[in-house]
Amino acid sequence: MSFTRFPRITLSARQFSTSISRQQGSQKSPMELLRGHLDQKVAQSGTAGPSSASSVLGEDRKVFKKNEFLRPQAFTAESLSPEPRPRARYPLLGPPKKIATKLDPFHITKTNPLSHDLNPYYAYEFVNTMGKIRSRAETGLTWKSQRRVGKLVRRARAMGLISRWVNRPVPGGMGSVNRPY
Repeated sequence: MSFTRFPRITLSARQFSTSISRQQGSQKSPMELLRGHLDQKVAQSGTAGPSSASSVLGEDRKVFKKNEFLRPQAFTAESLSPEPRPRARYPLLGPPKKIATKLDPFHITKTNPLSHDLNPYYAYEFVNTMGKIRSRAETGLTWKSQRRVGKLVRRARAMGLISRWVNRPVPGGMGSVNRPY
């Protein structure tokens, strides 16, 4: 009883030798022969998906050509299937401290955002169109200033100076003469 997931592969070693393929005039490489044989076995067994020949052999593997001179280092695992380069990602948590201290207006002027808690226009600058507090990645503030700005916005909401749901002035608020009530 076999515990392997893949069908048993029975191929003669003569198919993979380069002299027999040259004598028969076959232009297929040994990898193509193996891939074809694996595809036939997978089709016969009726299983598809991860056990297909392309996933077994690996599409990103280096392909060797006939009569090509290779150094011994070419057969290491790293050179046969190199890892892809990591993609550059958007900084989800905002800029690093070194950059944030140069961008943060509160850090530069050594002021506290909470000293502007009665100014709704100030709080609206840190709220997006849906009324959510902007992330540190959007504002570019330091961690300390971002915490204080969040506190500023929550205080302004609690006092009724800014809306909870939209980034528009509250009707009747901000010193307007025409109050709805």
